[in-house]
Parts: sequence; structure tokens; C-alpha cells
Amino acid sequence: MRRFLSFLLPVLLLTACGHTPPQDKVLLAKADSLMGTNPPVALMALRQIRNVRQLSSPDHAWYALLMSRALDKCNIHVQSDSLIRIATHYYGEDNPVCAGYAWFYMARVDEHRGNAEGRATSLLKAQQYALQSRDYALRGLIYGDKAREFQEQWQLDSSLFYFHQAYYSFKQGISRRNEVVNLLSIGYTHYLKREFDSALVYYQYAGKQAVFLQDTLVRSSINRETGLTFFYKKNYSQALHYFRLASEVSDAFDYSKWFDIAMTYLQINEPDSARFYLLKCKDPHEMAPDYYRLWEILYEKKGNLPLALHYANKVSIAKDSLNRLALKESFAGLEKKYNYQRMVAENSKLAAANQQKMNLLLMVLVALLFILSFFLLFYLNRKKKELAQQQVIINHQKERTQLMEKQQHLQNVLQHKIDTFRQNVLAGLQLPEQQTEDACVPGLNQPQLEEVLSNIEACYNDIGVKLQTRFPILTQHEIHILMLIQVHFTSSQIAGVLGTSENAINVTRSTIRKKLNLSNKINLVTFLSHVCTDQGEEKV
Repeated sequence: MRRFLSFLLPVLLLTACGHTPPQDKVLLAKADSLMGTNPPVALMALRQIRNVRQLSSPDHAWYALLMSRALDKCNIHVQSDSLIRIATHYYGEDNPVCAGYAWFYMARVDEHRGNAEGRATSLLKAQQYALQSRDYALRGLIYGDKAREFQEQWQLDSSLFYFHQAYYSFKQGISRRNEVVNLLSIGYTHYLKREFDSALVYYQYAGKQAVFLQDTLVRSSINRETGLTFFYKKNYSQALHYFRLASEVSDAFDYSKWFDIAMTYLQINEPDSARFYLLKCKDPHEMAPDYYRLWEILYEKKGNLPLALHYANKVSIAKDSLNRLALKESFAGLEKKYNYQRMVAENSKLAAANQQKMNLLLMVLVALLFILSFFLLFYLNRKKKELAQQQVIINHQKERTQLMEKQQHLQNVLQHKIDTFRQNVLAGLQLPEQQTEDACVPGLNQPQLEEVLSNIEACYNDIGVKLQTRFPILTQHEIHILMLIQVHFTSSQIAGVLGTSENAINVTRSTIRKKLNLSNKINLVTFLSHVCTDQGEEKV
């Protein structure tokens, strides 16, 4: 039974809990250490974990959080919340930092799939956990996303408030790049409010802070936003200066930089220079209507009306194209929303089914544990009773041994007394040295005889009373002879005690054997010993 229990308990524990292999623990630690400096390598390390389901619950939640973080840092937009929900379900108030990051990346997922309500709710939960922790980088990220959310809703004052909160959080958390990005965002929000002087102040401050960074993309963005601000202030020389600084760094947004320079040259009536930069703008992307509008203005300034009309027509075509694309994206968004709602409903059904399975499994495990506990308690109770019985037997044996030792000691004492008494009695008889079997000798007087018999009764468990009770056929004289035989008196010694001849004693002994139906093979002393121990009748 014990071996079965020792085998069953580990099996139940292993089936109820996952176990993370050592190599997967190494990959998780490697991904965590590389997340801040090299997210693509961290993502590769996480993808080397083949069987995610065998991870333990803490490691599974940690994997989900690291994978969501790596995908976000690598600009891989995820629209399914199945992965990050593992982390949101596991982490809580006992680990507010991980819980805050989990809900932050849940908000990013909601943003990617256009779920504004879910995004706001997730950011609110993330903010609650962030306030419980001392992770200022987490607070900065959450405040930054809330600021962008308000900016998209054109609530620019609320957006400014949260960008400032994000900036101070990153400053406390010593995150220089995020400080600069938030200064740029604050300046851009002032730019949207047409507060150009305030925007320039923050751009310049961001530019000073960016000197310590080795990030050319951030510096290029600062120069471009500064140039746009000077452009709308109609300070075209400063605008050209910052646009040129921005164009020194080549990136995916080069077309917008050439467009900005061409736009500025048209404002200062230099159409040839504007044409040079417009030609460098190969693919204007979403800026196509404005791009063709600049070509239209350029040829109007040159007096080439046919080409101006040609590009005016292209402006209309580009706008129609963008409108159709927007409408298509709108329908795609509706379809995406419908698909998302359907997926949510299916996920809810699957979650309910999985919950039922988990409940069933839990009930089975509880039942097994109950049965196991019952058998274990039954086994322990039975073992306890056996031990108690063994202890009782041991105690009885000990008591019996002690009693036997006392009885043996008492018997030795009594035997010594009887031997001493017999010697004294025989010495008091003063038998002659030569005596015939028919000769009679004077015996003990009645008081002396009664004393002798009384001592024998005391030493041998009332043998006289037992003989008289069990064998009423015996006379008093025969009982006295048997009592003296019990203390090992010989026939001559018995004759001396009773005042008769030895021959008479032998005749009486034969008579006793006949009355008791005892053969000559049975020793009278042995028979009397059995009578003393209450076994006389059985022996007879």
C-alpha cells in the first residue's frame, strides 16, 4: 500500500503541473537579457522554444509577456490576444510590474485591431498596476500611449498632460531616448495647436538632449518637425536649413523630406529648385494629392497651363484613389471588427469548454485525492490499532513476566520455609535409628499436627480444602497423608508425624490410589501439584 501511494502522488503532481525543461529556462533568461538592447535576437531565442505547453505556469506566463514585448519592439503588429491573455490571467497584485506590462501590451493589441474601448480599459488597468510599482519606465510607456490616444481624439490638452507625465516618468527611470521622444511629442502637440513658439522650445530642448544619443533617426525627426514649424511661421530660410539637416539621414521617409524642401522653394519662388527635389520624390505614397498639387503650382508659376491642368487632373485622381482606399479600409475595418467579434464569441465558447474540462479534471483530481486520503487514513488507522494491540500485548507480557518473577520468588521463599519446617518437625519427632515397618511411634499431638497442616495449606494454595471439595470420597486421615506427601514427607516420616506404622501408611496410600483411580505410573506428588493449580480433575 505504501509503495502504491508513493508512486501515485508524484504521478498526480506531474499531471497537474507543467515542468519547464532546463534548456527552455536558459532561452527565457537569454531573451529577457537581450530585450532592451537587441529585440530581434530576443525574438529568435523565444522562437527556439518548441513546446510551449510543457512550460510551468509561471514560465508560460513569462514567455507570453516576453514574446508580446519582443513582437512589439520589432514592430510586428499582433491582433490576437490569445498570447498576452496568458500573462494577464496569471499576473496580479502580487507582481504589479509584470501585471502592468501584460495589460500595457494588451492595450497595444487592442490598438492594432481597432478596439478603442478595449484599449482604454487595458491602459486603465495597466496604469493601476504601474502606480503600485516603482517601475517608472512602465509608467512612462502607459502615459505615452494614453497621450497618443487623446491626440487621436483631438483632445490636445489631455494629450499634453499625459505626454508631460510620460516625460517625467522616463526622466526618473533614466531612459534618455524615451525622454527625447516625449519632448518631440510634446512639441508636435503644440504644433497641432498652432502654438509654434512653444513647439520650437520643446524641439530645441529635444535637439540638445538628442546630442547624447547615437540615434540618427530621432535627430532627423526633430529637424523635420522644426523645419515644418518654421515653414508655418513663414521663416523659409530656417525651414530650408532644418529640412536639409533632416535629409542628411536616409530612411523610409525620404520622400516626405524632398517634398518639404520642394514646398519651401515654391514659397520663395524658386521653381527650378523645387522641380529638382520633386523629381527625387519617386513615390509620394499617401502624400500623392499634395505632391501633384505642387507640380500644378510649379507649372502655373512657369506659365505652362497644359501641364498645370494635367497635374490638376492627377490631383483629382489621387484624391479619388485615396478615398476609395479609405472606403475599402473602412469596409475592411468593419469586416475585421465583425471577424473579431466572431472570434471573441468563438474564444468565449472555447474558453467555457476548456473551463469545463479543467473543472472536470479538477473534480477527478479532487476525487482521487479524496480516495487516496481515505485509504491513507484507513491504512494509518489500522496501523495505529495494530501498534496499540502490539503495545498491549507487550505490556501484558511484561506484566506477566513480572508476575511470574514475583511468583517464582514467592515459591522459592515458601519452599524454603517448608523445607525448614519439615526439618524442624522431623527433628522434633526424634525417630529411633532402627525401626520396623510395623512399629508404631508416638506422633505429634493435635495442636502440633494442626499447625503443620495449616502451614501446608498456606504454602500450597489450600490444598486440603481443594482435596476435600473435589474428592469427597477421601477421609480426613487420607487427606492429611496426601498433604504430607505434597511436602515430600516419606512414608516413615508421615508415620512418625501421625503416630502410626509405616506399613499402615503404605496401605493407606494404596487405598487412596484406588479411590482416585490412579495407576502406579502416576506420581502422587505430581498429581497433587496439578490439584494445587486447579488441574487435578482434568489429570484424573
